[in-house]
Amino acid sequence: MYTFLVIMFIIVSFAMVIVILLQAGKGQGLAGAIGGGAGGSSVFGGRGAADFLSKATTWAAVLYMAFAVLIGVLYKSEADSAQQSLIQQRAQQQEAMPAPNLPVAPVQQTPPQEDAPTK
Repeated sequence: MYTFLVIMFIIVSFAMVIVILLQAGKGQGLAGAIGGGAGGSSVFGGRGAADFLSKATTWAAVLYMAFAVLIGVLYKSEADSAQQSLIQQRAQQQEAMPAPNLPVAPVQQTPPQEDAPTK
């Protein structure tokens, strides 16, 4: 599911870039260079291209944001579940390990030695 969403996110990203570049700007942009401008010979007509491209841009932006949010939510939930399972594994390992039963040597305290008087 996560991989599918990432692939769709990349496809929508490329589609949005293409649709944005096709729009006519003040200098007619890339749309004028390939015949998508206000010329009468364009596929959608003079005004139809602008309407179609603006709607396509809106939908591409909506899909882009939706996929970004979904990917973020799925990534967060997968990361939380992976972290939770790691914590559970460590807790189980600690429960399974026996407590070390090491003998403790008694600490012997020696009285402080007095310096021998020098002659």
